[in-house]
Amino acid sequence: MEARNRTIEEWFTWIHQGLVVLPRFQRFEAWGLGQIEGILENILRKPALPVGALLVLAVGSPPPFHARPIVGAPKPSVPPTCHLLDGQQRLTALWRSLSDNYEDVSFFVAADGGAEPDVQAVRRYRKKDQRHPLWCDIPAEAWARKLLPVRLLRPGDVGAQAFETWMQEAAGGDIATLMAINKVGTDLRHRVASYPLPFLELPLGTDKNVALDVFIKMNTMNTALSAFDIVVAQVEAAIDESLHQKVEGLKALVPDLADFGEPGEIAMQVAAVLAGKAPVRATFLTESFGKELIARWPLVEKGLRRAVDFLAEERIFASDLLPADPLLTLLGAFWASAPDGKDGEGNARRLARRALWTGSFSERYQKTSATRTELDHRQLVAYRDAGGPLPDLLDPVLTPLPEAAALRSAGWPKTRDRLGRAVLAASLRLGGHDFADEAPFSRATLKRREYHHLFPQAFLTERGVPRRAIFTALNCALISWRTNRTISAKPPSVYMAERAGELQLTEAQIDRRLLTHAIPPAALRSDDYEGFLEERAIMIHKAMSQLCAGEPFDFTALKELQPTD
Repeated sequence: MEARNRTIEEWFTWIHQGLVVLPRFQRFEAWGLGQIEGILENILRKPALPVGALLVLAVGSPPPFHARPIVGAPKPSVPPTCHLLDGQQRLTALWRSLSDNYEDVSFFVAADGGAEPDVQAVRRYRKKDQRHPLWCDIPAEAWARKLLPVRLLRPGDVGAQAFETWMQEAAGGDIATLMAINKVGTDLRHRVASYPLPFLELPLGTDKNVALDVFIKMNTMNTALSAFDIVVAQVEAAIDESLHQKVEGLKALVPDLADFGEPGEIAMQVAAVLAGKAPVRATFLTESFGKELIARWPLVEKGLRRAVDFLAEERIFASDLLPADPLLTLLGAFWASAPDGKDGEGNARRLARRALWTGSFSERYQKTSATRTELDHRQLVAYRDAGGPLPDLLDPVLTPLPEAAALRSAGWPKTRDRLGRAVLAASLRLGGHDFADEAPFSRATLKRREYHHLFPQAFLTERGVPRRAIFTALNCALISWRTNRTISAKPPSVYMAERAGELQLTEAQIDRRLLTHAIPPAALRSDDYEGFLEERAIMIHKAMSQLCAGEPFDFTALKELQPTD
């Protein structure tokens, strides 16, 4: 392996011509604004600071891997001579910032001529077909702030011409200003163009598997390779397919999957379970996993499409509403092989509902969740398809459900509290009609809802109720912001009466909406917090019991929640 230096100006020439490109298995951009500012400041300092060495693979014709240009670079006009294996984030950040190639941000450097220049990222946005803030594109206004656009420092003729034009406009005919800008800008341009960016080169003829092994073992500066990054490389090496492209296809097929996490990582977890393995990093990093993932890809797509649809039926539309992350993996694998249509699908849906809500309310996925996910899938499928023994997940002795009193310990659902999210999800499964407009809870209304204290925090704090007892799922409802903003520190009996008057609703109409959240109306109006928590726990427990039994519990079954004498 040979170590050499190449200036940024030389690297830019290679990028512009297409001589250096990215192998297709490379991850996409991952750097934040702070990291981009940091590399620019290291380069512009006097003396400059190192930014680490790149790693390239010399390639001939045909190249060993499919490739793509660096983001923002022109389409290659000549065959590439090297593939960039490590350093993509650095080289991409330099190319895009110095070319002003980001739509939502522009970079500026303080024009004080100091040894430690300050680089600033300015957020950009479009309004009426103009890019704001406007001063970023008005040289005189930028110079009034003593800022130079970083794009003026791009090496070569493009940057030189841009600098000359900008300098003339900023100076507005004033010779002293022109000379000041020229002095600072010329110095900064020289610092960028002459900066030596070192690289290591794997020689022409290096075996592609060796190159991939080196890629996997090396980390990009400040951004370690994820298991998904490594599997992408494995797939490329094993079968010459792009996992990135397959993930994009999955996103198009199941657009709502992204609301639950990174689709590629979710797909890997489902594939592992389908292969009878725990969905953990050790599984993903085995040499055979890439092939196994692609072989099962049609099943993964089918399972995740049906799983996301099923969760929507249960009014769970995003990860914030899913009590335990392993449940999506379990359901994705379960639905991959479930019957499609008629009685078989109906039976599978009831079984999936039992698994979802039992996994949500029980402590099944508190520990060793990865191992249990694979086991639960295997047992559920055997039970579904062959009438096997009752799965551990559904065994009330092995996987007990909480009593009504235990629901008092459920935390605030906006946090990662598993039981708190289960309580909220079950209440929304009943319909979750908004207090004001009566719109039922849905994917469309999710973004308009807020986590609301039924007994206001200020009201309870004044009465000495501990914070932990205030921030409990039993005191929470997901409602529209308009309703939430009008409550303040009023007791429930007062604010509910005010809302009923404002909306010209009868008490019975308000009660109907409250019941769709499993909120006992009389207990809420009593202003007795302890009594309310006790009654709501009983109502949620009734809903939990029916959901965990596989019943499609919803608004039509609200009569089951009515208090009995």
